[in-house]
Amino acid sequence: MADDARELPEQLRVLGRGLSVHVPDDLADRVLVGIADTPVKRRAPWQRWVAALAALIVAIGVSVAISAPVRAAIINVFGFGGVEVREGPGPSPVSSPVLPGEHRIDVATAQQEVGFRIRIPSALGAPESVTVADGRVVSLHYRRTAGPVQIDQFEGNLGVMWEKFGMGPALRTTVDGHDALWFEDPVTLVYVDASGHRRTESTRLTSGTLVWIVDGMTFRLDGIRPLDAAIAVAHSMS
Repeated sequence: MADDARELPEQLRVLGRGLSVHVPDDLADRVLVGIADTPVKRRAPWQRWVAALAALIVAIGVSVAISAPVRAAIINVFGFGGVEVREGPGPSPVSSPVLPGEHRIDVATAQQEVGFRIRIPSALGAPESVTVADGRVVSLHYRRTAGPVQIDQFEGNLGVMWEKFGMGPALRTTVDGHDALWFEDPVTLVYVDASGHRRTESTRLTSGTLVWIVDGMTFRLDGIRPLDAAIAVAHSMS
């Protein structure tokens, strides 16, 4: 029973990914109308006044306790090509983040393993190393003077594969006419495995991140600034 209790929050979170909740802006008004339309016995004036006051308190309570948090969740959580973007700090990054089953490999073998064509940016040249994780994510790794650069590639139609937590806004842009998002501020990145579980051992902090979608594939470039330079690298992917 204790194990089930500990697993319940994670199970509810996984279940919540498949739920779609819509809270109308006029919820409080509709609650009042519903209460007003409910048949009641004839009451004295002071009883009707108390009932009206109670209805108002209920409506305010519903609006504050339900509408605001749910509406905030809808506004502050959105999906983009297998990436779920959330507002907030997220889990704490780990010192040596690792993805499930991550291993070094060459490009040709990596393509056979994941089943899609891997694109290499001519602006950066051949990567210093290539890794495949969980049989579905390919990462190209580079070392530059300004810091490490990483390009992740994966099929964006397999459901949520990454969670991004950030306090700053995401800027909508394009890469060669394809939808893209630019994260100027630091972002906490967490991998979500095929069963929908958050893998906290993968948690890492990124800064300057460009995410774009091309023909069902999602690409994420970390470590290139400013935005124009990141788009130039993305444009050179072939």
